[in-house]
Amino acid sequence: MKELLTNLPLLFGLVAAAIHVFTGPDHLAAIGPLALNAKVRPWLIGIFWGMGHVLGMMIIGVLFFFFRELIPVEMISAHSEKIVGVMLIVIGMWAFYRLYRQMKNQATHLHQHENEDGSVYLHKHEHHHIFEQHEHSNFQKHSLWAALGIGTLHGLAGVSHLLGLLPTLAFASAWQSALYLIGFAAGTLLAMAAFSGVMGMVGKYSSEQRKAFLYRFINGFAGAVAVFVGLFWIWYA
Repeated sequence: MKELLTNLPLLFGLVAAAIHVFTGPDHLAAIGPLALNAKVRPWLIGIFWGMGHVLGMMIIGVLFFFFRELIPVEMISAHSEKIVGVMLIVIGMWAFYRLYRQMKNQATHLHQHENEDGSVYLHKHEHHHIFEQHEHSNFQKHSLWAALGIGTLHGLAGVSHLLGLLPTLAFASAWQSALYLIGFAAGTLLAMAAFSGVMGMVGKYSSEQRKAFLYRFINGFAGAVAVFVGLFWIWYA
């Protein structure tokens, strides 16, 4: 029982991180379009976003704790929020552009068929090239770095993120505070990895030829959400 109570801060950190990640529409709107288009290991996008997010929160936390009287942390945070809004709009527009390219690359071919009576007719057949094979590796690499940068910017944006770290001041020992921070970091990575993994599976399922319309609808919707949340974030900031 004593060991369970000692490890409770770790559990609290995991739960707090999951709530923080899933209640942030800017988090989900930013990662959704990237994860939907990641054909290989989409959960890695969530991991990289989580690492960047934790890094950004630690940076703003250190600045606020040690230099709060010298550095205008709140002003930096407010401008970061606006940058997040612009970034979300760019991600949404990128999703629309990628969707446009995929629709443009849709190929239509005419196939000649011969009937039993010897007559010939032409059959139009469409191929939906949802993913271009030669772009997979480059897209994956760029997406990971983009997710890391987006996560870092998210972590820097908003002194309110420090609320997630405030419980460290309430624990009786430094060890318990450290456990909470470990749990919060791990929970952030796991929560976003789970979200991006699910989005990746949805994207892969809907990218099959017979579900091309569903794939386009999902990507268009994700792009629209990113733009909407971005505009709201700029206005809110």
